[in-house]
Amino acid sequence: MREEQETIREHYDTNPRKEWDRLQKRFPHEKYITTHMMDRYIRPGDTILDIGGGPGHYSIHYARKGHAMTLLDLSGGNVRFAKQKARQYGVRIAAMQGDARDLSRFPDDSFDTVFLMGPLYHLMNEENRLQAIQEAKRVLKPGGTLFSSFILMFGGVIYGLRELPELIHSPEEQEYFEIAAKDESASFEAFTFAYLTTVRDAENLLASIPGLETETVFGQESILAPYTNVLSRKPKKVREAWYEYALRYCEKKDYLTHSEHLMIVSRKEA
Repeated sequence: MREEQETIREHYDTNPRKEWDRLQKRFPHEKYITTHMMDRYIRPGDTILDIGGGPGHYSIHYARKGHAMTLLDLSGGNVRFAKQKARQYGVRIAAMQGDARDLSRFPDDSFDTVFLMGPLYHLMNEENRLQAIQEAKRVLKPGGTLFSSFILMFGGVIYGLRELPELIHSPEEQEYFEIAAKDESASFEAFTFAYLTTVRDAENLLASIPGLETETVFGQESILAPYTNVLSRKPKKVREAWYEYALRYCEKKDYLTHSEHLMIVSRKEA
């Protein structure tokens, strides 16, 4: 596990701007849909912990809306980048390096809202994923909201068709394609160590935690993930019309696998 964590840390330390630019330039629809859905549950004045907050997109977004934000990330490079970006945007966030499985620096019931939007697709075995969720639940106040993100197994098929169709002939990718076709979850060494899940297994993971009740499940790109390259070439007015339209599909069960990322919204028992 230590080797995996070091590899993941080094991956993000190397180029924290890459993830910032991913949401800013190539996949703004992911952030648009995610924040619109989050805003249904986040209350004015909520204190928020952003676990695995990366370069700070969501922390800065909600700090600009007046929330007290705390960001924790495995990568020191991400933490430094997030602090720099927060200064650039004129907001204050508390940003620190740490492991999602150990939040002992925070007392029980510390935050109104918790984001767990990265660790669950970099923790390769279920025991560690459960530990991260349990820790997120522990620091969440009773009645608070937990937002948990996953990378969907079928997301790799979407990526291959959209970005590099030749992958279907790659010997190294055949194991992935076979598992995806069987609708199973598995861990891989992809862009770095990554756990890819089915909707079913993600839902079951959260359902296994006593004291958490699922509020909704939605695709963070809704129906738009396969069409990123087409949309990116269109005028802003056209793109945003599709973002708004896609909100109408993001919670519909039949369309969840049109997304590369899945979010489960849970409420901690009061």
